[in-house]
Order: sequence, then C-alpha cells, then structure tokens
Amino acid sequence: MSEFNILLSLILILSGITASKYLIYVLTSPFYSLNKARFLKASNGFLDGEVENRVKISVVVPAWNEEVGIINAVRSLLQSNYKNLEVIVVDDGSIDRTYELVEKFAKNEARDYTYCGKKLLYFKKTNGGKGSALNFGIKKASGDVVVTMDADTVFDKNALSVVARYFINKKLDAAVGNVKVANSHSLLGIIQQIEYTVGFYFKRTHSIFNSEYIIGGAFGAFRKEVFEKYGYFDEVNMTEDIELSTRLQVNGCTIAFIEDAIAYTEGPATIGGLAKQRLRWKKGRLDTFIKHRELFFSKNNKHSKFLTHFLLPITLFYEVELIIEPFLTIFGVFYIYQTHEYKAFLIWVLFTGIINTIAFLFGSKKNSKAAFAFVPLYFLLSYVLTFIEVYAMYTSIKLILTKKDTKWQRWDRKGVAIS
Repeated sequence: MSEFNILLSLILILSGITASKYLIYVLTSPFYSLNKARFLKASNGFLDGEVENRVKISVVVPAWNEEVGIINAVRSLLQSNYKNLEVIVVDDGSIDRTYELVEKFAKNEARDYTYCGKKLLYFKKTNGGKGSALNFGIKKASGDVVVTMDADTVFDKNALSVVARYFINKKLDAAVGNVKVANSHSLLGIIQQIEYTVGFYFKRTHSIFNSEYIIGGAFGAFRKEVFEKYGYFDEVNMTEDIELSTRLQVNGCTIAFIEDAIAYTEGPATIGGLAKQRLRWKKGRLDTFIKHRELFFSKNNKHSKFLTHFLLPITLFYEVELIIEPFLTIFGVFYIYQTHEYKAFLIWVLFTGIINTIAFLFGSKKNSKAAFAFVPLYFLLSYVLTFIEVYAMYTSIKLILTKKDTKWQRWDRKGVAIS
C-alpha cells in the first residue's frame, strides 16, 4: 500500500471513530435527566433549610498571585444562597497583593455576608504548588463536602445549593460542576466558550455511565471522607485534579456531573497563555494515564466498562494521533485540492456543526449568545486549539523523556465579573 493510501486510510479511520463517538454522546445525553433524578431522589421533599442543616460545605480557594480576580471569587461565594458555608482562601506564597486584598476584604466587606452563619478563613503559606495549597485548605475544612474552586472563577449564586442537594445522597462520593468560559470579547475566548460548552454537555454521558475522570479544579465537589479514604491531592502531578479524579475511579467511587451548578472562569486571552495551560493539562493527563494504567481495559467489576473500554482508550488514541496531526492535516488539504472532493468535506463540517449545535442548544442554560453564531464553524475554528494541543503533546513527550515537569503557570488576567 502506498504512503498516499495509508494517509487516506488513517483519515477515514479517524473520521469514523470521531463520528461514532459523537453519535454515542448525542444519543445517550438526553437520558441525563434520569441520572439526575436518581441522585436527587434522596433530597426530594426536603426544604432548603433542611438540606442546609444536613450538609455543611467548605469551599477551598487556592491562590498564587491572583490579585486580579480573588475578591470577586470570594465575593461570589459569600453571595451564595447557601448559608451553611465556610470559605477557605489559601495564599500559596504569592508575591503580589493577593493576601493583602483578602485580609482587607475580610475585615471590611466580608462582615456584610457572614452575619448569617457563613465563615471566611484565609491563610498564607510558603509556595508549594496548587496541590499543596488545596491539601492545606482541605485539612482546615470542617464541612461535610469540600468544594474546590480556582481563584479566577466565580460561582452562580445557586450553585452550592444545587451541589448540597446531590450530596444528601450518601452513595455520591464526588461531583463536577458546570464550568463556562466568561470572556467573550475575542475570537479566542469564543472558541474556548464553545469548547467548554460542548465538552461539559458530553459529561452528561460520563455521569450516566459513572465514567467521569476529570473533576476540574475550577468546580469540583468531594465528600470530605473521600480524602481520608483515598488520599489527598497529588502535590507532584501538575493536573492534580485529573489525577485525583482518576484515582477515585480506580477505587470504584461514584462521581456525578451537576449540570445546574454553574461557575464562570476566565480562559487565557492569548495564544501564549493558552499554550501554557494546555501544556500543563497534557503533561498531567499523560502522567496520570501512566500512573493509573491499570484502568485501561480493566475487568474489575467496580470499574465502569464505558470508562475502561471506551472513554480512556479513545482519549489515549486521540492523544497519540496528535503526533501525526500536522501531516494528516496537510495531506487532507492537498487531497481535497487535487481531487476536488469538496462534497465529503462539507458533509463532515455539516455533521460536526449539527452535533455541536445540539450540544449548545440542549445543554444547560446561560450559554453565551455571542458564541452561538460561531458554533456551525467550530470544526474549522477548533484547529486553533488542535495545533496548540499538538505543541503541548510534543513538548510533553520531551518533558517525560527528560524527566522534567511544568510549573503552576499564570497569565495576565482581567478578572471575571459576578453575574
């Protein structure tokens, strides 16, 4: 078989796998409402006050040089409808005014919110990384449920109330909230908005099959005893959230996606900032896959077969495919130009456009109206993300071979306004 036919076959195989994946997600996602009802059955008939009496929530906010957004993050928590609440800010050795601003806020404005029983605690420690800051805060927490939140994120006022209702169900070990990208003033921001919206819509399927292995740091929720049973965040892995989530899956925990619990985060505003973020994500995920490789095709009954035989293998397939993505893209463009096979290409763009539109329209509320106009073209726009992922993959391989790691990165932020 010639090199030409090999490349064409690879593209067809990749397209077939992607189409199958999309169809599985779109066909199963509507059943999420049944999954949601199953988790909420335990709290049916409970008044809000009864839920608050049963579930205390501690929100841990790790911060490293986050003076731009930290106050809005804390304020959004204290403005929550949920009253049985403890907010813990952990300054991880910042060299800016993060701790000073939190301290000033606590002494002045915070008292307006904490009179109803909410508490604001804040600590400063030497720099040890995000995992270290999270673990420090968790050990200070007194809540039944620990929620993790990034310092560049704000929570919807109803988010914690929704989370608490889920954790009335004693079978639930952990959950991931619904995170949306807030900044939509640039094309890069809009691309990330669509990516998050579609990606989190597909978490419906993960929840149905108990196969969620990414409880993102921007909005994760854990029963406090989970840390005592299975350990705290990995302080070495740069995607400590993915590592812990995967570790919980190894131990057969029950993890839900809570679509109605919404948070807004600030995505990187520049290509450079986005590249740093995706490099950390890529390297951390590969490290996690290596560490917990026993999950792949596991026959253990406590492991979700959807996770072990479909989600993880297909995710790893896409990661490896990134190595040859530039060659496949160049060949694909050349092939279409030479053969004038525009019809197949347009059909594929239409197919992916319909899938993404379904995810955008039928997912949670509060999706960006500005981003919706770009959804039909997301297949083409997403190549911005694809080639950043290619860079991240090559760099991650280099880091693994040289036994080096990334750092807890930051970029210039403008902050997220409270809705």
